[in-house]
Amino acid sequence: MKKKSREEVQEEALDSWVKTGRNGTVACITGLGKTRIAMEAIKTFPKSSKILFLAEVKDREIELLKELKKWKVTHKVDFLCYQSAYKLSKGTYDFVIYDEIHEMLTTAYSKFFYNNTIKHSIGLSATIDKRAWANEVLEITKGDMLDEICPICYTYTLDDGQVDGTSRKLNVHIIRHTLDSVSKNITAGSKAKPFKQTEWANYQYWSGKVGQAMNMPDSVKQLKIIAASNARAKVLYNLPSKIVACKKLVKALKKPTILFGNSLEALKKVTPNVVDGYNTDDQNKAIRKKFDDGKVNIIGSFKKLKQGANLNNLANCIIMSYYSKPGHIIQQVGRLRNDGTLGNVYIFLTEDTQEEKWFATMFESVTSLNMIYYNNVEECIKKIK
Repeated sequence: MKKKSREEVQEEALDSWVKTGRNGTVACITGLGKTRIAMEAIKTFPKSSKILFLAEVKDREIELLKELKKWKVTHKVDFLCYQSAYKLSKGTYDFVIYDEIHEMLTTAYSKFFYNNTIKHSIGLSATIDKRAWANEVLEITKGDMLDEICPICYTYTLDDGQVDGTSRKLNVHIIRHTLDSVSKNITAGSKAKPFKQTEWANYQYWSGKVGQAMNMPDSVKQLKIIAASNARAKVLYNLPSKIVACKKLVKALKKPTILFGNSLEALKKVTPNVVDGYNTDDQNKAIRKKFDDGKVNIIGSFKKLKQGANLNNLANCIIMSYYSKPGHIIQQVGRLRNDGTLGNVYIFLTEDTQEEKWFATMFESVTSLNMIYYNNVEECIKKIK
């Protein structure tokens, strides 16, 4: 089978979108150039058209202006965040671009679609969890909502990109990790009566609470399960032993690296260079600039750099903590743009915990990556040196 070039995939996606009547979502991997597809889509409309670009974060507007100039788009394109757009009503738009459309598939943000008239639209996303709830009470999934707002018209997966060579070739290093059952490094109990536990004991406590919640009356069962599950997950996101292991790995990696995790507190214990929503825009820009200028070789993020952010010269991606949605892992490894070199992804996997199930779910649809397993971080560092 003939391999497709990046440009051929972009053209296929655009053709598929046109054939659907210019209303559909392009579900393509990060780094393929989905924004360029949107730029070419704009050119199919008259200059007088009312065009709106919607995105999750305000920072995306800067990237949009660069893309418009780069691809010689002379149409007027307005920009709004989803957080603002959903408040609009009775507007009429010739063309709407839903950047990272999976972020729009909520009861609140989808009000923009239902309260305004949209003649044509294109959705852009690296991956969409169609099974996730958009509205659990009404039993409406994100797939249901997407099919109504902007159904998928073209799909190009991470496996497709690895086969065609349109995405960066990756080695995925899986570092096995174990809960510390010796050191009492977790603070438990109440504020009035705190005490110290091992990671293992603390995790087992919250796993027990999840099990107890399963047997509670239906009136409180779901809430109790969610509360106990979240507490158990928080243990995994903040494991002191994993923070120590991650710091060892960061020290061993000399090339530009992005670090992802589900706890800002844990990320900041590994590196102070974390881009996050609690910083001011100027603080985040300063961290980005230090990284782009090569003054630091590690930059951390929970959500802010997961999608839509273009970081140059990245060699490595470390995923310290995660959960089960496959979209997150694809977005994160997609930060390693295809520069013709081999990229390296490092994922910590805490054995005999919920992380094993999350890990399996994340990679259930991905088969073409080179997965390398290590018993601990020391073994990994020894092999990669």
